[in-house]
Amino acid sequence: MGMTDLQFKSFLKRLIRTLEEAETKETREQVLADIEKLKKDLMDDMLG
Repeated sequence: MGMTDLQFKSFLKRLIRTLEEAETKETREQVLADIEKLKKDLMDDMLG
């Protein structure tokens, strides 16, 4: 089952927002924590 255009745009906005937040972190560990959270969210979405 695919996504509608609106769902895909929402998905991309969430990815971009998370990456932008990671860019503002001061330490490497904080950046990696944000990336790990994003990976977990993507895996959760993928597995349903």
